[in-house]
Amino acid sequence: MDSIYSIQVEKHVLGGLIKIPKSFADVERYITEKDFVNEVHQTVFRVLREVILDRGTVDTVILSEKIKNIGISFKDDINIYEYLEAISFSQITYRAIIEAAQELKKLTVRRELYHKCDEIKRFIKENGEEEIDSIVGEVDALYGEQLRSYEIEDEPINIFESMRDNVEERGNNPQNDMGIQTPYPEFNRLYGGLRTGNLYAIVARPGQGKTTWLNDLCFKTAKMNKIPVLILDTEMSSIDIQSRIASALTGVAPWYIETGNWRKNPELIDKVREGLKEVHKENLHHFFVGNKNIDQICSLVRRWHLTHVGRGNPFVLGYDYIKLTGEKVGNNWAEHQAIGDKIDKLKKLSEELECPLITAMQLNRSGENFNRRAGGVVDDSSAISLSDRLQWFASFVAIFRRKIVEEIAEDGEQFGTHKLIPLKTRFQGKDAAGHHDIVRRLSQDGEERWVNNYLNFNCENFGVTEMGSLRDVDARAREQYLVEGENPNDGDVI
Repeated sequence: MDSIYSIQVEKHVLGGLIKIPKSFADVERYITEKDFVNEVHQTVFRVLREVILDRGTVDTVILSEKIKNIGISFKDDINIYEYLEAISFSQITYRAIIEAAQELKKLTVRRELYHKCDEIKRFIKENGEEEIDSIVGEVDALYGEQLRSYEIEDEPINIFESMRDNVEERGNNPQNDMGIQTPYPEFNRLYGGLRTGNLYAIVARPGQGKTTWLNDLCFKTAKMNKIPVLILDTEMSSIDIQSRIASALTGVAPWYIETGNWRKNPELIDKVREGLKEVHKENLHHFFVGNKNIDQICSLVRRWHLTHVGRGNPFVLGYDYIKLTGEKVGNNWAEHQAIGDKIDKLKKLSEELECPLITAMQLNRSGENFNRRAGGVVDDSSAISLSDRLQWFASFVAIFRRKIVEEIAEDGEQFGTHKLIPLKTRFQGKDAAGHHDIVRRLSQDGEERWVNNYLNFNCENFGVTEMGSLRDVDARAREQYLVEGENPNDGDVI
């Protein structure tokens, strides 16, 4: 426990700072006064820091006087001036000071992990009545929180210093896209696929198809890139999702799949068996987490990742969808705070495991589109319920909803049943239009107006197909308009 320290290393750091004050900027990256176990050394470092920041140089006389003026008495009646002179007498190099500071931080890490293990042992001993998932989740949270606290930030860099070299290096090894490619070509073209360590979120009202879209994106992305996928589900069981995906793969209506009546129809027998012939080779994992809090969920994902993926290997993580699932709220912790904390931890999990995380969230009632005309549907961020943190942490946020009858008539049935309306797009694809993607749309009456671009999707039997963007709709409308507006004399020479 308290044997995990070194008075000699502490002296080396302090003596080095007194001898070479300019080393403080690099030393402070690693240590604070809390890294010193000795009480005298804690005080010396605190005052030494003030003197260096104020003067830029250090004088042992001034330093000792400042320490005396604090009024702190030390054990053994230490003469602070003589003590400072003694520890700064030995010769030490700039590099040795940095190495001593790093060694001092390592001692702190070892000491704190030792204490954290005691805390974990206490928790395990005192919470024997808890469920296994709760115990494992809490232990993982305690341990993980401690480890994440040791991350040392890199120094700011001059972005121009290595810019030319980095651009040249990428030119030597060109890639089609930076992100993992999805089964949706227009999404890839505009937004560059899915980048690891980033959150991609859709928001929708209940029953709009967000689960269908999320599962389709995760499964097909994993399949085409030959990587594992894990879908965490807060509402549906694995057998229900299994039936949905079977329906999507075979084109057979869900009722026939769920009831087994496909066996009564020879045509459906062929479709089912042909559609499911190779599914055993796919690597799609599903887990119901409707009764687990965010710490338990993160623990579960880490264990699955270690077993089925391995460090450094790509995979896709889906979470359907963000809501309270065991997190406690009360007078001092409101629902929106708990949701915000959950989003924060999901974002950090995607960074830690280096994966894209696909998730969803509910829209409030202002986003309702049932029995409304096009002008009465709210398609902006004000319709997102519970927490603004989704837009803070997510790299891509979009509304996913069914098209109303008026929109299907205007777009044309060939452009699908649903639309994905981007609200936030951090990354740009090969043919991105920029941060504000607007289209000059030709209406049915021949007038033009500027509107935000969106992607079209067709959802049928829990299968999803991308049907181009609004730009494709507009291009089609302009072709039809020109054909209908032709004059018999067009092209004739007078």
